[in-house]
Amino acid sequence: MIVDTQRELAWRQYLANVQFAQTYKAICQPTERGKNEIRRQRVLVTGFGRFIENRENASGRIVSSLVPGLEYPLIEPPIEGEIDDPAAQVSVTLSTIHLPGVGEVDVCAMILPVFWDLASFLVLSEANVFLPDVVLMNGIAGGAQPIWMELGSTNAAVARPDGSGILMPIETGTPLLSGLAEEERARGLLMSWDEVRAAAEARIGELAEETEDSGVTFGSILSGVRYAGYPRDSNTYLCNNTTFVVNYVLDHPNETVRLLEPSDRREGGPSGLDVTLDADLRDVPRDFIHWPSQLSESHVDRAAEVMETILGAQLGAAEPPTRGDATTADLE
Repeated sequence: MIVDTQRELAWRQYLANVQFAQTYKAICQPTERGKNEIRRQRVLVTGFGRFIENRENASGRIVSSLVPGLEYPLIEPPIEGEIDDPAAQVSVTLSTIHLPGVGEVDVCAMILPVFWDLASFLVLSEANVFLPDVVLMNGIAGGAQPIWMELGSTNAAVARPDGSGILMPIETGTPLLSGLAEEERARGLLMSWDEVRAAAEARIGELAEETEDSGVTFGSILSGVRYAGYPRDSNTYLCNNTTFVVNYVLDHPNETVRLLEPSDRREGGPSGLDVTLDADLRDVPRDFIHWPSQLSESHVDRAAEVMETILGAQLGAAEPPTRGDATTADLE
């Protein structure tokens, strides 16, 4: 993607993001197991941190509830005229959790900065060494709603500042990955859709009447599951940016793609960020889920139970994963 770096502050933010990416070392290095030990299944799960008015991002909070030891980065926005430090907004841990019906699984859990292209770069950096069996990315949408299981992703971005409030694409509709054929504009995600949805709906139903201290029920905030279609104009922000880039690169091992291209290159400065996936993860199920932004207090823990159910259902699915079919969408 080409980001607008014409302003001095935007260039400084751009440099900080690229330099952080270039020095980032993957944390989720799998532990070597003994010759007679069975490899545990692995999941890579992500949520976002603070952006705009959402200092408490429910998706990041849910992931930090799911995985012991993952700290949510509770930080303030930068003062006017200062850059937003990407390193302060990244939290990653490697842990082991128990999933109902599956047992012990290794999990690479990430809280990502809401930064154009940087979020997807970080996910791919971890995936390349962790070699997950499922990738589940997460973000927020409306205050109270069903969860949206995204059926696919789109090679386009909206010209809107990211969580830094500083960087943005040069124009609405700019491709996330340049040089792709028109038929690559939309790309289905890969899941055992009906099994996962049915399991999630059942768990949400079981938790629906549980209340916070305020008396608000879980079901009044999270009301079910919907398939979200693609391409759609309402999904071209950071959630889709992360989803499309990760989805495309997982499907194209050993192909180099360029991220974070500056609109105004400067002598001696970077011209982008190249990413290549060495591992062949084309068959790995992957999805992005939008959660209600109003989830808080004990309802975050209940949402984490739903997330456990989703991961367990995919790992234990009888049906093989298939590409998301936009014609099956509940939400256009």
